[in-house]
Amino acid sequence: MYSKFRKPMRMTITLTAAAMLLGTFGGGGAFAASAVVGTKAKTDINVFVPYNTPVQAISATTPLAPKTEVGQPLRIVAVGDSLTAGYELGLTLNSVPYGYVERVYEQALYHGRAELNNFGVLGLKSPGLLKLLDAAAAGTSVTAEQVQSGLSDYPLANETVAKTAQMGEELKQADLIVLTIGGNDFTPIFDAIREDDLSADELKKRLDALLDGYYPALESALRKIVSMNPKAIIVFSDQYLPAPKPSALNQAITEEQYAVLVDGVDKLKKQTEAIAAKFVQEGHDVRSVDVAIPFRGKELSYTSILKGDIHPKQAGYEVMGKAFAKGIWGEYREPDALADGAPLRVVVQGKSLKDGNQPVLKNNTTFLPMRDVAKALNATLAWDGKTRTATIKSGDKTVAFTIGAATMNVNGQSVPLETPAYLQQVGGSSVTYLPLAALSKGLGYQVVYRKPIATVFVS
Repeated sequence: MYSKFRKPMRMTITLTAAAMLLGTFGGGGAFAASAVVGTKAKTDINVFVPYNTPVQAISATTPLAPKTEVGQPLRIVAVGDSLTAGYELGLTLNSVPYGYVERVYEQALYHGRAELNNFGVLGLKSPGLLKLLDAAAAGTSVTAEQVQSGLSDYPLANETVAKTAQMGEELKQADLIVLTIGGNDFTPIFDAIREDDLSADELKKRLDALLDGYYPALESALRKIVSMNPKAIIVFSDQYLPAPKPSALNQAITEEQYAVLVDGVDKLKKQTEAIAAKFVQEGHDVRSVDVAIPFRGKELSYTSILKGDIHPKQAGYEVMGKAFAKGIWGEYREPDALADGAPLRVVVQGKSLKDGNQPVLKNNTTFLPMRDVAKALNATLAWDGKTRTATIKSGDKTVAFTIGAATMNVNGQSVPLETPAYLQQVGGSSVTYLPLAALSKGLGYQVVYRKPIATVFVS
């Protein structure tokens, strides 16, 4: 049932899963994937809470948004399993993932400059994550097999695990760390349901044993991250159950088994909230976000379970992205409606350019209306009609663009432009358009184009 990649033969091999119930490459935040029953990881800080007793969870308050020094980007680091990597059914090694992490990055760009490093590993389990973090903290090199037996069979696992030194440095400097882990810890449950025809009581015993092993491994991983970076905001999710409620058409599990699984997910949700609350009580900003409830009853539309894969579809990753964003900033910002005829949206310093002239896509290059951008940036703008030169001053940068010129002048220095500025007639007036790259190369702004939402962010 549990199909994995063996060593990839070509870069174009498709990352598909077995067409069996809950077959998966990574499991991620889904309540389905593998660990040894009863395994308990050691913690290097503090003592575990008793996992069978309730602990007060975080109160429902508006979260504090991450803050950075003036002019510095929000440094985001993602660690975890295939959900963090952004895997979905049909992805290939040449594909560009678009999961919850990428959506968190886009939400950060609405708030200012941001940078992202994603170290998600397909097939990773919670004990493996702890070993990976141990190596990252120590700055030592490890192999995928040293992290977790069989992990090297997964695509890109060797390459990602080889970056432990970089991972450690990025974690230590991060402002925001996001995490999914645990789905792979629970695969034995579904194997047992399929192979052993478990009673509800026996299923509950096995699930409780897995949960008892998962909680300390999760807390150990969080404590390792905190030991590396006690000031970062750390946000992790609970687990969703990919198995839909039994029906006349779906009899993969019984009503009694389904009830046990739902109860297990609910227990896990409460305990992850309790673990986060414990860190908060210790003075750390650790947050748990809920993906279990949003997925419930929508498993068929949010995951590829009908095709034997429990990973989210794009609709599922969007729900996860919203959960994380709300847990981080207290809101999730939807892209504004795309204006008629506009090839993309433009967001400058968090505000959409809605009025004035539209951006232009010309010869595979994006051009922005100079006057509108300068206004949004609170920059000063001057125009010399004789030389057809526009000069923008923003902060300590003074940049002059001459229409048609292959260079721009930045603080007195000539800087080449791949595409020059040009004039375009709009109604009865001429509008100066600047190539997008001029804003980053000339004025020093961060310019990021996010193709999935057709939006350019200028910060």
